[in-house]
Amino acid sequence: MGELARHRALRNRFQAAHKFRIGAHVLCRIGVRAEKAPFRVTGLLPDGGSGFQYRVRGERDGVERVVTESSLEAAM
Repeated sequence: MGELARHRALRNRFQAAHKFRIGAHVLCRIGVRAEKAPFRVTGLLPDGGSGFQYRVRGERDGVERVVTESSLEAAM
């Protein structure tokens, strides 16, 4: 195994992973009333200091937002 491959393997082993994948249907808490609305994950973003971030698009209004993983839950 080359040096680069060994480095990548070690990095991937210790790197945390996003909980949701692109295309996943999720519920997101938005607003001061913490209303849950349906969204679709359109992009994965790095940890911004408060957990992994996601780019999501609202299924009702089509608006894109950037949200943290802690504000999302799987849609059933």
